[in-house]
Amino acid sequence: MHEKLMLHGIRYRPNYKIAIAESFPEISGEPLRSRLITAIKTSPLAVEQILLEAKIDTIIAHCQKGTLIYTHYVEGMVEPLRKAIAAAGYKVGLFTGLEDTKERDSSKDEFIKGKIDILIGTAPIGTGVDGLQYVCDRLIIASLPWTHAEYEQLVGRIYRQKSAFTKVEVIIPQVILTHNDDIWSWDRQYRWSRIQWKKSLADTAIDGVIPKGELASEKVVLQKAGEALQTWIDRVESGEIYEINRQELRVPLPDAIAKILQRRFGDFSTMNNRFNNSYSQTSSDRLTQNPEEWYQYHHLYREARQTWKEIPYEKIADILKKSTNLHIGDFGCGEAILAELLPNHTVHSFDHIAINEKVLACDISHTPLDNETLDVAIFSLSLMGLNYADYLQEAHRTLKGGGSLLIVETISRWTDKLPELLEVISNSGFTIVKQQESDRVLYINATNPLISLI
Repeated sequence: MHEKLMLHGIRYRPNYKIAIAESFPEISGEPLRSRLITAIKTSPLAVEQILLEAKIDTIIAHCQKGTLIYTHYVEGMVEPLRKAIAAAGYKVGLFTGLEDTKERDSSKDEFIKGKIDILIGTAPIGTGVDGLQYVCDRLIIASLPWTHAEYEQLVGRIYRQKSAFTKVEVIIPQVILTHNDDIWSWDRQYRWSRIQWKKSLADTAIDGVIPKGELASEKVVLQKAGEALQTWIDRVESGEIYEINRQELRVPLPDAIAKILQRRFGDFSTMNNRFNNSYSQTSSDRLTQNPEEWYQYHHLYREARQTWKEIPYEKIADILKKSTNLHIGDFGCGEAILAELLPNHTVHSFDHIAINEKVLACDISHTPLDNETLDVAIFSLSLMGLNYADYLQEAHRTLKGGGSLLIVETISRWTDKLPELLEVISNSGFTIVKQQESDRVLYINATNPLISLI
């Protein structure tokens, strides 16, 4: 019963003082198209075996001594991985269901001692295995588990107490079939999204937010993926073309364009996860190359706001309207709505993409403002990125003495990490004046060590 709960329940991820970065290298699956059509009609294993062929080179490129590689399936998966990685010059060990317990434990021990470079594991490595955190800071997932609990258990092999590292990486290669701005991906749309849906059940327990849809079985997932693949192929073969003119992008997006971009960039949860687990410079570079992602994110963000009882930027505006002639920095301004709501103040709006002439496009960890320019620095749902501490240091640099820092975040995001956030704020040179929760939103007001302006 305990084992079933561990695998199929909701796992709590503790707040360790270790950074964790998830990345999703994209791999073209075009050469596999005809074989995928056949495989998708048989079994998930058949699909995973074909996709592995496309992932091998990317997996090897991300290998380093002390890497754990996971595959949910064994047949036709473990052996190709072992051969390819060994051929690349690494010493490989196995921790799967095929060896006896003594042999498995021996491979794990040799990996921990540094005698084995790469350890390939399957389901047995996901629970009850300790010690990897001393030598391993990189997990590559060749084939995802089917539940969020299994995923958390797996990540927990290296993201755990007494880790020898300050940061761990989780790398999940994704094979993508693309046609203009339309995509099909077993890894992203059906495997990763299923894990993210299961994760939303934890949000239900904490916040009472009921996720849309239902958790489909493996059989149903395979069927839906097959139907979507055939639809995608029909569009390609019919010559159907979608053209997105970047100059005409506006928020909200037309429904047709939003649907195309969602297939390309994922749902709102997936996009949030991508931003939160990337460095700001990485996000800035990516969005500069593909501004469609930024517009899609804010299109979905606008949709999400429609269900909120309280809109953070409206509450911020109500507070600031009580003062006059302030110089305000809106870090991660999005659609720059605060600048519209506060015409009697000078609002400096910053984001990765400039939606209009009021916005300066930049990485918000490095703005062009002079020192001690601002009276108020605002981060409204914008502390997104592994280096969010850099944003707060930039706010401290640009704030006048006595200037105010106002942070608004969702409570659910910081449920387990609020002490960390408060510590980062203090370490950035601020004194926390007030902290309160309203609906599902967390408000934090801090100041330089003088009189707060708001």
